[in-house]
Amino acid sequence: MPTSPRRLSSGLLSVAVATVLLAGCTDDGEPPASASSTATPTATSSASATTSPSPSQTSSAPSVAEVFRAARTASLSAESGHAVGTVTHDGTRLGIDVEGRANGSNQTVFITKPDGGTAEVLTVGDGYWVGGDEAHWAEITGDPKAAKALVGKYAPVTESDATELGSYTLRTILTDAFAQPDLAVLEADGGAATETEVDGRPAYLLGKEGGARMWVAADGSATLLRVVGPKSEPSDLVFTDWGRVTTFTEPPSDKIVEG
Repeated sequence: MPTSPRRLSSGLLSVAVATVLLAGCTDDGEPPASASSTATPTATSSASATTSPSPSQTSSAPSVAEVFRAARTASLSAESGHAVGTVTHDGTRLGIDVEGRANGSNQTVFITKPDGGTAEVLTVGDGYWVGGDEAHWAEITGDPKAAKALVGKYAPVTESDATELGSYTLRTILTDAFAQPDLAVLEADGGAATETEVDGRPAYLLGKEGGARMWVAADGSATLLRVVGPKSEPSDLVFTDWGRVTTFTEPPSDKIVEG
């Protein structure tokens, strides 16, 4: 076992915390019932939604601008939700699974790095905890054997450590998406929205193939279903469970590793 674990830019933990983990964790554990800390997120580059292969435009469809504004209002006013897919952070494509309160005060975020390791950041009020799968802990500690003992455990961390790979909340993700120039331009588009489907659900498609796009439910709810970012900053996120997500609790004491 190394005496001082490596600090990696994608680590989400300080050297001091990682050292404590190596020294103090010796038994296996399971994640708390309120949050599956070691599950690999279902994020993929194409997300989980499928769309109709032959979208169409009709004179009865609302304008792109109308749909865009309605979706922005509905999603930014939502108290909670779930987003799964991929984002780009500092030029690196990350898998991400964000679920919880829109303001981030109660949520869990799974982040999958290109090497396959998955970290979880759990937030409850002012508290932050980091967990992860075996690959994540092996990267943090530099010791694969020690990593096995850390699966299912949580380490309390500061906010700066918790947000090292980005400050991901439902609201920040949405705010950034609607402000992205390639999507924001849709607010001025007076053309009819394209009618299509997402997993069999009638939807409006905003944007063009190969560029930034947005899918919105066509049932009058203005429910945001999916957003794809531009080629300059690739992302692909599917949104579900608006207003119906889990409430997370702090990890139990026997799952926390402290100094």
